[in-house]
Amino acid sequence: MDERIEARIAGLEAEIANLKAMVTSDSRTEIELGPPTSDRRGMVKLLAASAVGAVAGAAIFNAEPAAAIQGGGAMLGMPNDSANTTGFTASNDVGVTAFGSPTGISSDGASGNALFPGSGPAPTSNFGLVGMLYVDAAGDWWASTADGAQGLWRKLAGPSTAGQLHILPAPIRVYDSRLGEAPAAVGPKAPSVSNAVRIIDTTGNGSNVPVDANAVLINLTVTGPQTAGFASAWATGAFPGTSSINFAAGQSIAGTTVVGCGPSATIQILSNTVTDFLVDVIGFYQ
Repeated sequence: MDERIEARIAGLEAEIANLKAMVTSDSRTEIELGPPTSDRRGMVKLLAASAVGAVAGAAIFNAEPAAAIQGGGAMLGMPNDSANTTGFTASNDVGVTAFGSPTGISSDGASGNALFPGSGPAPTSNFGLVGMLYVDAAGDWWASTADGAQGLWRKLAGPSTAGQLHILPAPIRVYDSRLGEAPAAVGPKAPSVSNAVRIIDTTGNGSNVPVDANAVLINLTVTGPQTAGFASAWATGAFPGTSSINFAAGQSIAGTTVVGCGPSATIQILSNTVTDFLVDVIGFYQ
């Protein structure tokens, strides 16, 4: 044992011995002395506190820091290697066959949890603990919202999700095809050509949409179309053959839609007829 520790314990033991002597030196009875005085009570309390301090001090001086085998966790009731840094790991009290497969959910990290990539399938509703997080083999994150056989799972994020919706303090107009209308610096300032794609930069005009946004929430307005028709908004690539808004000849109409983003947060707009149109960004997903 370290000499400092021995000296400290010896000093505490000496203090306890002195206090014992002071308490027991007067052999007269309570009848002779009267009720214990506050000084005597305090002495007894001090004696008890010193004894506790000696025991606690010895325990502290002899304690080893919590630690574990490298890459493992410090386990209650199990020997741990104090030469290595302690890691945190979930307990293995949840079976790996929770989803009916050896590759199902597990809290021991073998098949995926909140700390490690998973190798199992997407979770089903036949098992769950409230608050449990799980990462499946596809990289999707899930959270359990109910216990046991009635467990309900909700996808939080993953490679195919858009991320969190960030609403702008106010909608920002990032494009207006009409000549003389703001934003003036964003072109071209001309009606759309029938069935021609126009690429819109949703980061323009100080919108604060980041270039790595996954999608945008926009308001698409069509005004002054020459004939009845439709307009479509999409991320990138070939025209998907869908419409985002439909209109009559000469009508001004607006509609809100979510559009995936192409490179640098751009989107594509197409109308099957000649018309002016406007794009206002309401929010973005990231």
